[in-house]
Amino acid sequence: MYDALDSFMNVETWYTSHSLDEKRFNMALNKIVWQEKFNADAMAEYMKEKLGLLPDDYDSHYAKAIESYREKAWAISDFIIHTGVQKA
Repeated sequence: MYDALDSFMNVETWYTSHSLDEKRFNMALNKIVWQEKFNADAMAEYMKEKLGLLPDDYDSHYAKAIESYREKAWAISDFIIHTGVQKA
């Protein structure tokens, strides 16, 4: 499921929080966040594994970007769950 993020992460600037990168992340997230088994922590682990980062890497610019995207994914997932919003 999380391989939907590959197209986002294959862009060299994915970790920079540029508005185009944010848009690509949101488009990739839209493909997976609606799935019942979606978990933002698992998504972040997938991203770390894809980059070959160690699980305890919290300080690299990649790890910090992944943490930011994990938090955003949890916020969006929680919004969907708590409001009952449906995919258009």
